[in-house]
Amino acid sequence: MTNEPDIERAAESVLGTPVLSVERLTHGDINRVYKVESAGRAFVLKIFSHRDWPEEGKLPWVEARLEERAVARARMLHYTRDDRFFPHGFSLSEYVAGANAKQAVRDGRLSPFDYLEMAGAYLRRVHDIRVPRYGYLGDGSGTEADYVGWVVGWNLKDSVDELAGAHGLDVGLYAEAAARVEKALRRFERRLSPALVHADATPKNAILTDGGRVLLVDWDEARACPWLHDYTNLSYWYSYILHRGGLEARDKEEVRAAFFRGHGEPEFGPDELDALESALHTVQAAGVLAFYFRRGNAEGFGHTRELLSRLLSAPPP
Repeated sequence: MTNEPDIERAAESVLGTPVLSVERLTHGDINRVYKVESAGRAFVLKIFSHRDWPEEGKLPWVEARLEERAVARARMLHYTRDDRFFPHGFSLSEYVAGANAKQAVRDGRLSPFDYLEMAGAYLRRVHDIRVPRYGYLGDGSGTEADYVGWVVGWNLKDSVDELAGAHGLDVGLYAEAAARVEKALRRFERRLSPALVHADATPKNAILTDGGRVLLVDWDEARACPWLHDYTNLSYWYSYILHRGGLEARDKEEVRAAFFRGHGEPEFGPDELDALESALHTVQAAGVLAFYFRRGNAEGFGHTRELLSRLLSAPPP
């Protein structure tokens, strides 16, 4: 349990002025996040819950690269992993006035397609930031030369290993999913390259500013992947979370059209995008399934298990 005086002292050590108020923010599934006000300005203080996540060096590296390219964001003013105030450190960033984009979509103030287009335009600039290798970013070097091996052997396998004790889950899930995902991704690996991706660019991690722009916050999940990871993450959100998978072909086409209006025409054709989406949605569904299992969310677990079964039973595109 974190006490407000600890938050005040931490913020004041950076700002040099007294903190006037502290408010817990609802977003942040893992790290604790607070809005602090000082000298007429607002800031966001994030308390890291784990020693090794986000991995050391990542957030300062991301901040420096976004600064170089003048990408709009909540600028990070301070980052530390020392235990002076909290066991695993904290960061302090600017507070951006506006509405959470997830709530704006729910309220009808922002259409999903407008969000997809604005997010695509924003992410185009992010994806121009190159990384020498795939995987976890660390200080910007990346960790993996074999992208497909990393996705299948680590990301997908970690999710399935976590599900080993889940009641009613097919024990052959990993072998089936791994074979399908690897076959699909190996077809394209020579056309893929590592770039900075946000990796969780859904509306919950975006602010609709008072000026009507969208900007992304919470870069904790950022990693080095093909830019497609951000696109398939968004199409997964629209298809399987926002609409619970109840889509017609027209919806799928509209999602693609909206994103690529902002991001620019892809170097993959429609059938190729089908194959890539199917593979990466399978990886994502396994990760979401593990998340719901960890959280004890029976409804979300049941829905995502059905989705994963549909993805695995569909003919390969």
